[in-house]
Amino acid sequence: MNDQITPEDFVKATVKCFKNGFGIFANKVNVEDFVPKNKTDREKALFLFYVVQLDYATKSQKLYEGATKLIEDMPNFFSPNIILKFTSEELLNICVKYLKPRYPNEAYSRYRINSKLLLEKYKGNPLEIINSSKTAKEALRKVLEFRGYGNKTGNLLLRTLISVFNPAFEDIQEVLPPVDIHDVRIAYLLGFTENKEMTDKNINDVKIIWNEACQKARENWITFDRALWLLGSQGQPKTKDDVLKHVGINIEKVL
Repeated sequence: MNDQITPEDFVKATVKCFKNGFGIFANKVNVEDFVPKNKTDREKALFLFYVVQLDYATKSQKLYEGATKLIEDMPNFFSPNIILKFTSEELLNICVKYLKPRYPNEAYSRYRINSKLLLEKYKGNPLEIINSSKTAKEALRKVLEFRGYGNKTGNLLLRTLISVFNPAFEDIQEVLPPVDIHDVRIAYLLGFTENKEMTDKNINDVKIIWNEACQKARENWITFDRALWLLGSQGQPKTKDDVLKHVGINIEKVL
């Protein structure tokens, strides 16, 4: 056994644990797991569109839980036509009460601006973003046109739309996965990077590491990314040993 686990081995082990619901991977708390049941595909896509754009500078699970409570109280809220009918004060209060964003005014601005653009370009239906695209790269470019959708949240929305609706994009492996602080920290703990700082270089390096490892392991990065988020947010590993225990790899056999 090599003295260093490879990114490819790590991907294989992590995806296996995720698919089998091993340990922390039994917790179904990815954003895809909060998509409301008994809704149309359009309504599910709208839920993802509005929730994911606020998945920054906040605790993701609390955001998803708040969004679930919001549609219980206001079943038709996640619709551009409905959102644009609210007064500024009403929309701001709803965002604060249910979604609890760290920057409420920015959340309010995103909802109004993105609702208008969604209506203008995609008939108010986020599914049109992927349905009108021939490739995953094209779909991602369209997502990034919306306010607040950057390298992390943009790729995350694409991931969720593909996870839920399974469009036939042949180039999905060419799109780099979203990377957050959990991904960078785990890569550092495993020795794949030199530090855990959230610099542009580190973020890009980790994206490439995970993307190449998924291709070598012949695993879809979308599945791996869902598993990795659970590992970081639910497992909260602080050492290499913590990481390997969560993915079922005995550190004594690795070293």
